[in-house]
Amino acid sequence: MKKLPDKVGRNIIQDTEFLKELSKCVWNLEIEASEFEEKWNNVLVEFKLQDHDWLNLMFEMRAMWIPAYFRDVFMGGIMRTTSRSESENNFFTSVVNPHVSLVEFFMRYETALDAQRHCQAENDNESQEKFPQCKTELLIERHGSEVYTVSVFYEFQDEVHSAFYCCGVDELRKEDGIDVAIVTEANRRRKFKVLFECFSHDTTCSCKKFYRIGIPCRHMIWMWKAKNLKSIPKQYILDRWTINATQKPVLDISCLDTEDDRRVVINEMWSEIFSCVSWVKGHEEDFIKNIREFKNKIEATKNVTLEDTQNVRSSEHDIEMLIGCSIPDEILVQPPKVSKNKGTGVHDGSGTSGSKRLKGAKEIAVEQFKKKTKRKCSGCGELAYHDIRNCPHKA
Repeated sequence: MKKLPDKVGRNIIQDTEFLKELSKCVWNLEIEASEFEEKWNNVLVEFKLQDHDWLNLMFEMRAMWIPAYFRDVFMGGIMRTTSRSESENNFFTSVVNPHVSLVEFFMRYETALDAQRHCQAENDNESQEKFPQCKTELLIERHGSEVYTVSVFYEFQDEVHSAFYCCGVDELRKEDGIDVAIVTEANRRRKFKVLFECFSHDTTCSCKKFYRIGIPCRHMIWMWKAKNLKSIPKQYILDRWTINATQKPVLDISCLDTEDDRRVVINEMWSEIFSCVSWVKGHEEDFIKNIREFKNKIEATKNVTLEDTQNVRSSEHDIEMLIGCSIPDEILVQPPKVSKNKGTGVHDGSGTSGSKRLKGAKEIAVEQFKKKTKRKCSGCGELAYHDIRNCPHKA
């Protein structure tokens, strides 16, 4: 969308409503794919751009970038594909640089992790000790304040507030034992279809916000309010948004070459360990002492059992025992090739990076526009912000 002015021309962007109308079509998260295609074609026909090569190319790959095609895919509110890598890059560049040694990198890495743990502890304390004020008398909102973290609860509270004051019902009927409601919002023409199953409390909404972000939408909350539910159904409370999220297993031991029953037992062991660590506040020394005693007891039992085995084992075997799988005969995953990426400098594999990054045409044009004086181009003979090297009239 940022490339539109360069691709279709700045005149049509500045003199018409093309950008506004296309943005309504592209960024609408409440329309289906078929509805998007219809709106896209109508906009192109209205502004006579149906034969534009670049717009047609973007339309062909619409399933890769238009939100309407993955509106029911859970992304936790992260819509940009580069957000994860940018977050990781920001984490490392704030503490290290290409010139540190391996030992220094390890020390700085530990410092960065300590800072993250401290921030996590502060957030946990805020969620456990502070109780946000409710805006309505709904018990569902009070239940949300007890289970969600503070930041997530504020988003949920906005949905509750909208459900309480802005939503209404246009039609209510039963189909095969399922309640069907057509929910409307104030000052909006679009209607949303909500399905509710009375026994399991399974609820679905045509806006699909829950499937995309993991927070119940205002239309689902309106249905729960109409059914006098006093709490959020447990299937619609994601562990990642709750106060006790860190007390759940942080990893799934699914990579081990073990049976399903064994894997379940290992996951339960990790879950119990993390739960103990979370609730041991104020008794850390006693907890460590008990853990060490239990560890020594297990080691003593293990030594008696394995007294006839070889005492000296290779380091490779120790690693295999630790990670739960053997070293493969063929290494398929290789280090990535050194590449030149826009915005990250020029990496040559020598541990240093170039002083300049690649700039886009739009950024270069903005920098040239900010220059105070024009100069005469020897190519076209005009007074402008370019020279013969980047003259737009150059063949």
